[in-house]
Amino acid sequence: MFQLTCVSHGPALATPLPEPREHAAVKAAYAARAAALEAFDPQLIVIFAPDHYTDIHLELVPSFCIGLRCEAVADYGGFPGPLDVPAGIALECVQWLRDHDVDVAASHSMQVDHGFSQPLYEVCGGIDRYPVLPICINTTCNPLSPFRRIRLLGECVGHFARQLGQRVAFLASGGLSHHPANIFPQDLTQAPQGVKDYLMFGGRAGGMQVSDWHRHLGEQTVRGGRDVMEGRRTAADFRINRDWDRRFLDTLVSSDYSVFDGWNPREVVRDAGVAGMEIQQWIAAASAARVAGVGPIQVDLHVTTVEYRLSVAVAHADPH
Repeated sequence: MFQLTCVSHGPALATPLPEPREHAAVKAAYAARAAALEAFDPQLIVIFAPDHYTDIHLELVPSFCIGLRCEAVADYGGFPGPLDVPAGIALECVQWLRDHDVDVAASHSMQVDHGFSQPLYEVCGGIDRYPVLPICINTTCNPLSPFRRIRLLGECVGHFARQLGQRVAFLASGGLSHHPANIFPQDLTQAPQGVKDYLMFGGRAGGMQVSDWHRHLGEQTVRGGRDVMEGRRTAADFRINRDWDRRFLDTLVSSDYSVFDGWNPREVVRDAGVAGMEIQQWIAAASAARVAGVGPIQVDLHVTTVEYRLSVAVAHADPH
């Protein structure tokens, strides 16, 4: 049996500043998915999530990476500690994907941030409550993967999950439209030298270290909230795009994911922000769940409040 849950993540979801009027509804939607997952009682969680320059830097950018061992860091909005990764299953998945023409990297010491730990904590009741297979899709560092490759990755993971003979819950973390350009500069020539060096080398060349980076992210997140409160930044500045969100969600619900093959990463960033590319996590998870076998996808929540600085959505598909 298989189940699918797709949720947004973001530091402002954990500690909104200011707290929007939709916050109670958002919390209720997450709680409902947590209750459904607990009732499903998965033997394995397969999570697709991004990295925010915690483990992947411009010096070396894998398109996809599976963690054979994984620990979450204490970043802003995240929950630290080791994930319970069944190393044998993770290694078997790497080999399965490579045998089926999907080139995936493997990490024997993966570090993840709130992109992984926040949904695991909020939806699963803890980052180590269930065995977890962590799959990172790079949706932050250029160059970005074509959408067709994301669909094929997900489908291959779904076929792998089918032959495990376990209750598997697929969990997608990311999106929808948002553009935290003050955190992830698109033009490195305009970034301060310390930030530029960190994004390139991740502290391996000295200077800013990962703890400094996470402190910087926290400070920028708080600053973004204050800018909203004081009217200096609007939904347009964060490229929060309700129409684009709906086009994505309507396509997701349709289950014809080949439509996404024609989507262009540059156009997504233009219309929905640099972090709008995190919808690739949803496409991969939904493709995996459809191949493995779930019912139709339902959208539980979609809000575009500027206080979160991102469009927030929750969707799910139950077992057949």
